[in-house]
Amino acid sequence: MNNMNIQAEKAIIIEQFKQVNDVDLIHAIKNMLNYALKKENKSIDIPEAHQKLVMERFDKVRKDPGRLLDWDEAKKTLKA
Repeated sequence: MNNMNIQAEKAIIIEQFKQVNDVDLIHAIKNMLNYALKKENKSIDIPEAHQKLVMERFDKVRKDPGRLLDWDEAKKTLKA
């Protein structure tokens, strides 16, 4: 789904939510939103040391692409 469709869908949901008076439903939606926000924040929070390690590995591959193994060959080695 593209960003335009998401924005339109969010606008529709907001309008529908404005008409809700069921307290339990409001609390349930609030809990779902809180959960989603916490989940998004966790997925973005990658330790700097891990980011540095990945970047160092990318640099090694860029400098020496021959160091990469062919996946089919690697699978054969792992099965042996």
